[in-house]
Amino acid sequence: MNQFSLIGFLILAVVIATFSVQNSGEAIVKFVWWQFQSSLVVVILISTALGAIMAIFLNLPGNFRLRMRLREQAQRIAELEQRLQERETRRTKDVSEFRQSEK
Repeated sequence: MNQFSLIGFLILAVVIATFSVQNSGEAIVKFVWWQFQSSLVVVILISTALGAIMAIFLNLPGNFRLRMRLREQAQRIAELEQRLQERETRRTKDVSEFRQSEK
């Protein structure tokens, strides 16, 4: 997590906490056949937490694809570096053989 994301997260957390504290009345939450009464602070914080969890789960497939791609690219880079090293070794050998044949 870079520094700007952390700062943005902290600002958002302060805004949500301030909003929750200023709206601390009672709330009735209804969902299908389920109903409960709670403080609005609790409802806001639970809703925010559920939203964050959903965002994390929605972001997981993209992160997984990026990690796989990075792993593949790292392997490709290692292969190319090995091939380059082999060519450099071969070139050095050819140059030394050429110099030996000139003498």
